[in-house]
Amino acid sequence: MTDEERQELETLRAEKLRRNQSERAAAALSAAGAPKEFATLLTGSDDADTDRRVQEFCGVYQASLAADVKSRLPQQPPVVTSPPPQRPRRGIQRIR
Repeated sequence: MTDEERQELETLRAEKLRRNQSERAAAALSAAGAPKEFATLLTGSDDADTDRRVQEFCGVYQASLAADVKSRLPQQPPVVTSPPPQRPRRGIQRIR
C-alpha cells in the first residue's frame, strides 16, 4: 500500500467518523427536543465527547428557552375585581 493510498484511507476513516458522530449528535438533539441543525457544531472526537457536548448544549438551550418564555409572560397574574355582569335572558320565557 502506497503512502497516497494510506492517506486516502485515513481521510475516508476520518470522514466516516465525523458523519457517525454528527448522526449521533442529531439523534440526541432530536430526543432532547432541540433543533438538529446544531449537530454539526456538537460533534466530538468520540462517542463520549459528542454525548458530553450535546448534554451541555441541551442544558444551556433549555435554560435559555425557559428564561425567554418567562421574560415574555406578565410578572403579575391578572386580577379580577368584580364578576362579569349578567347578560339578560333572551328568548321565549314561560308565562305562569
